[in-house]
Amino acid sequence: MDNNLQETPLGNILVVDDTPENLRLLSTMLTQRGYVPRCVINGKMALRACNYNPPDLILLDIMMPQMNGYEVCQHLKLDAKTRDIPVIFISAKDEVFDKVNAFTVGGVDYISKPFQFEEVLARIESHLTLRKLQKQLKEQNILLQQEISSRLAVEEILHEKNQILQQEISSRCAVEKALQEQNLLLQKEIGNRQCAESALLKSYQELARSNAELEQFAYVASHDLQAPLATIASYAQLLEKRSKDQLDSQANKFIGNIVQGCTRMQTLIDDLLEYSRLGRSQKPFQPTDCHQVVERALANLQWVIRDTQAVVSCSELPVVNGDISQLVQLFQNLVGNAIKYRQDAPPVVSVSACKHQDHWLFSVSDNGIGIAPQHQERIFQIFQRLHTQKEYSGTGIGLAICQKIVQRHGGRIWVESEPSQGSTFHFTLNENTFDL
Repeated sequence: MDNNLQETPLGNILVVDDTPENLRLLSTMLTQRGYVPRCVINGKMALRACNYNPPDLILLDIMMPQMNGYEVCQHLKLDAKTRDIPVIFISAKDEVFDKVNAFTVGGVDYISKPFQFEEVLARIESHLTLRKLQKQLKEQNILLQQEISSRLAVEEILHEKNQILQQEISSRCAVEKALQEQNLLLQKEIGNRQCAESALLKSYQELARSNAELEQFAYVASHDLQAPLATIASYAQLLEKRSKDQLDSQANKFIGNIVQGCTRMQTLIDDLLEYSRLGRSQKPFQPTDCHQVVERALANLQWVIRDTQAVVSCSELPVVNGDISQLVQLFQNLVGNAIKYRQDAPPVVSVSACKHQDHWLFSVSDNGIGIAPQHQERIFQIFQRLHTQKEYSGTGIGLAICQKIVQRHGGRIWVESEPSQGSTFHFTLNENTFDL
């Protein structure tokens, strides 16, 4: 231990004696044992010292002038501030009467003069320990009373809470009963839905199988029809060429109709093959610059654009993940339709894109003949045409191909249009598209 640290005093002792020699002896003895003594020579000074700074213990002489020790002790016990201070009487009187009187006025001990230092110290230590314990007990009693009061308050609150809880339990029991009834109904509903989902899954699987078979059939049928149709077209053209001067006008007209029908049929078969190939495509997606896609589509349409004097503009377009050949076909079909279904004025077509939430929104706008609202849904169905072959040529597959391409790229396509007011075809591509 560091010797420079001051030790904590054991106690504050007030020594009251009218004999200076006794004061010196007791003061020296107490200081050597670690106590803090205060010395006074009469009863009045003792009372003032106690009132100013109450000591932990008092050594009180009985025989003093003006006010003896008994009187000093009686004053101390009448004051709430000092009544609990232990008083040890020190006196040359050794009569039983004096000792009894000392205890009667409130003293805790009596030491006869001449005193022994070890005895005085032992009694001081004993009573200081006892006083300390009494203080602790008093503090503990106070804390206990506070704890009792707190617990009584808590018990009262708990009683109130318990009543509320009982009411809550009753309410919950009623709710649980209702929930059990609802749960039974829900279980039945779940069973019914599971049966319905199972039936729906079977229907979906059957539909997927049927679609796959239909695509396979369309591909095979279209492919196998090309050869005999080409033969018919070739012989019809040859007959038209060699026998033109030998047949009458009616026969030549019939042969011309055969050639035209074969040509339309070949176009229809080519489009049908193209449509069926979309469902069979397994080409993985890759980052694709839509500017390059549109440039390739316009290059394929350059003769039509030149002949119709069409004006095609393109704003800033993003890079997306996709099948570049299918995206070229998508833009080529939409721009080609915008040029085909034009009014008297030269076609004006605009291609643009903007970011919308987690996807890109593309738009292809034109100043063409427009589409009536009641036809805007069915134009994306295969073989759906709104005009005759004499008005506008085609097979009615182009927009169905566009829809299939957009769906494969995780988006959707629709049109906004009014007759004679032009059309705007919108379609979306996911920001991070993936191959379905």
